[in-house]
Amino acid sequence: MRERIPLQNRLRIPLLGLALLALVLLVLSLGYRIPLPPWFDTAQSIVLNLLMILFLGDLFLNLVFEPDRAPWLKSHIPDLLLLPAVLYALFQAHAQWGGGLVMVRECFVIYRMVSRTRWFQQLPLNLQLRPTQQLALSFLLLIAGGCLLLTFPAATLDGRGAPVVDALFTATSAVCVTGLAVVDIGSTYTLFGQSVILALIQIGGLGIMTLSTSIALIFRRKLGFRTRVLMEHLVEDASLQKLSSVVFYIVRAALLLEGAGALVLYLRWRKDFPTETEAIFSSVFHAVAAFCNAGFSLFSTSLEGYRGSLVVNGVVITLMIMGGLGFTVLSVFINAETLRLRWSGFRRISVHGRLALAATAILLLGGALFIFFFEFDSALAALNLKEKVLASVFQSASLRTAGLRTLDPSSLQNVTLWLMILWMFIGGCPASAAGGIKVTTAGILLLAVRAMLLGREDVEIFGRSIPKEVVYKSIAIAITSLMAVTLCFSLLLVTQGASFVGLLFESVSAFANVGLSLGVTSTLNTAGKLILIFLMYAGRIGPLTLALAVGERAKRATFHYPEARILVG
Repeated sequence: MRERIPLQNRLRIPLLGLALLALVLLVLSLGYRIPLPPWFDTAQSIVLNLLMILFLGDLFLNLVFEPDRAPWLKSHIPDLLLLPAVLYALFQAHAQWGGGLVMVRECFVIYRMVSRTRWFQQLPLNLQLRPTQQLALSFLLLIAGGCLLLTFPAATLDGRGAPVVDALFTATSAVCVTGLAVVDIGSTYTLFGQSVILALIQIGGLGIMTLSTSIALIFRRKLGFRTRVLMEHLVEDASLQKLSSVVFYIVRAALLLEGAGALVLYLRWRKDFPTETEAIFSSVFHAVAAFCNAGFSLFSTSLEGYRGSLVVNGVVITLMIMGGLGFTVLSVFINAETLRLRWSGFRRISVHGRLALAATAILLLGGALFIFFFEFDSALAALNLKEKVLASVFQSASLRTAGLRTLDPSSLQNVTLWLMILWMFIGGCPASAAGGIKVTTAGILLLAVRAMLLGREDVEIFGRSIPKEVVYKSIAIAITSLMAVTLCFSLLLVTQGASFVGLLFESVSAFANVGLSLGVTSTLNTAGKLILIFLMYAGRIGPLTLALAVGERAKRATFHYPEARILVG
């Protein structure tokens, strides 16, 4: 006898089918802007409104007829959060926005359905992909998807869509939270195109696997061992048992900080924009870009027009520093126990946290003082004292791979550009949105040099010894990064006609995912763009991770050669 489908489940299939139909209609009309008959807009509006009504009906039937209502409510929190937005869109005639929210929800439903199949669960085993290879492939797939969306005619103001190479460059820069752009974002892309870039920045900043794992946890899916191992590569301090709470902390902290920053920016910018929509979107865009350490801005001169604003500088600098500290540092530094114990709580911060905070403070203060004194009578000459201090601190914080600017880098002296190159190459903290070789890597290298000069066998810090494997890994990361920058910089010298300093600055900015430029990006030919695309991608997933993704299957030797005596130095 055929099993009877419960009443509250009968709308699921029609809802899913209607969502797919609405998605096709939106892609045809808004994406590719195909000439359509006059009745198409009316039909599309009817489909979108019907989609919202079916969603609300499905939700209502489940609320009424579900026998175990409490567990159902806990497992459908995302649907309940969508309820007020969909109701508002339905009664305010915002069919595209409301229907779009329901379509996003249905995409997650499809993902859940596919992920429960045996084929999907065995796919990683069949492909035999290592965690680092999964990470590299995930970023590639997101870049490809973003590139496709940016080629839609609706993505650009001229209605032609971005050229493939330019779309690939922009998508890579957004996913890798770099900020380099071959065209002006604010004057080239439409609201749809800018929204795509914003989504790519957010996903790239949090990390694809971090975001997808949080979505899986929201829908109460258990994490597989391979997924947990991959998350261990992204959040090194998290144990397998505490991984779920760490992922939730990452998402909550990011959204909370970005939301607070966007709110303050909106209150400051709402009078500077002609419409509320532009003010809100610009505030959200710059808050997300600052926290994710992406150098994208909707203004052609970045934030140079607000170099004297204490509110804008304070919010953006705070977001850049928080995003560059790393989630592992934030989870230890900002928690109930530390706040309750006040200053005595800092004694319980891990060695990693202490090293990251100390190195960050030294780089921020040193960079600000360096820029202030060397550019006092040069790039800062026309500014008053307050603007000089704010601009120096802002640029020092931005060098931690944030990329936003209040000073034009092309107006700076060569000695300042050299410091910026070094600071950009170092970057931010591990497990953060920042790039570079990371401050802890640079700190371990300096500690290793100190240990050698003092004749000590172990590398020590804060009364602890650093394992030799960590020291070797730091050396490998630094050398691999230097080799990648050197190779791509050499190729740029051969294929481009820009200056030596400009190409070197551009190479380090791309690899460290900074986004600062001396104006070279817009002059690159196709070969130069492809070189920077590779640099941004390699710098985001990490040169060592990239090498492991290719050669991770190599087996360790079961024997050791006799030691050789070689003179060095």
